[in-house]
Amino acid sequence: MRTALARRTAPLALAAAAVVTATAAGTSGTALADAPPGAWTSTDVTGLTAPALYGVTAPDRGHAWAVGTQSSSSAPLILSYRHGAWTPQAAPAGTAPELVDVASGGPSNVWAVGQGGGAATAKSLHWNGRAWKAVDYPRPQPMAVSVDSRGKAWSIGSNTDGSGAAVFRRSGGTWADKGLSLAGGGMLDALAARTPKDVWAGGLGPSGDGLWHYDGTGWTQMDIPGDWPQWVLQIVALSPDDVWFYTIPQDPLFSGPDLVHWDGTAFTVTKTPSPYEQVRPFAQDVGFLGDIASDGRGGVWLQDSRTAYYRHFDGTAWTSVPRPANDLGGWPPVYDLAQVGRTASVWGVGPGAGNRLLIDRFR
Repeated sequence: MRTALARRTAPLALAAAAVVTATAAGTSGTALADAPPGAWTSTDVTGLTAPALYGVTAPDRGHAWAVGTQSSSSAPLILSYRHGAWTPQAAPAGTAPELVDVASGGPSNVWAVGQGGGAATAKSLHWNGRAWKAVDYPRPQPMAVSVDSRGKAWSIGSNTDGSGAAVFRRSGGTWADKGLSLAGGGMLDALAARTPKDVWAGGLGPSGDGLWHYDGTGWTQMDIPGDWPQWVLQIVALSPDDVWFYTIPQDPLFSGPDLVHWDGTAFTVTKTPSPYEQVRPFAQDVGFLGDIASDGRGGVWLQDSRTAYYRHFDGTAWTSVPRPANDLGGWPPVYDLAQVGRTASVWGVGPGAGNRLLIDRFR
């Protein structure tokens, strides 16, 4: 469900946008949750060379994995969190140099996908609780990975030019095509497999909104209210009637990203509060608009990758929470957020500053 590297070449109908500030817009109804008690803190991970993290997953409080790249994007990076500390794990020989997403069904069932390095490199990896194993992948460019309630991995992949985007599920030792293929002009980049019969895939549609739902038998393209098609960047699926989406409406003046909620019958669209200026240069970065994660209490955390605040939405109102102080003279972008199990704790990861890497956590 992560923003993947292929976004660097994705088309943006809104890329020529002028400077516009997006303001928060309330939704009707009762607040789902107040801002949860707790604080954001940072852990400084040292001993790495030019590190960057693109994905993080945490099946429980005692386990987490973060993936990305190091040594100026020439080698994969896997970090494991155990006993209160982050330590590197060895990737199998021949692993793609840029791991773009990671997902878990438990401490002994973790999947990662990567890009780059040519056709001979391993594009998907599996952790069985003891070691990482390289697994063949059906497309040269994986985009995202998710693990359903039965422990089966789902993934989105495409060709290197963005064509041939499709959804796959791990079955019988192979990646099986699940029947969602887009015509030219469309791309898939976000995925949330809650159960084998409740899967969401998002991206940029060749027509209409870039959002599809799988019910176990087939895919349905969904229609989000609004005047412009939505590019779906991130998906958090908590239950059949509680799903969140981080999207960009493709209006020519770039009104700014939206937070969209599905309650099982209808969508509600809320404008995010973060300021967005020229989007064209930002769109060249991995995770250029950050990520969302459940707060474990009915609300959502947002980090837009460009400000010194985490934003919290309780179902009605936004609250801005300052990011942890550091001695870097600024705040590195945050590319991915992950709720820790079903708790109110959240991890946040992104690129390093030189050889230093900060990993944020709310608890």
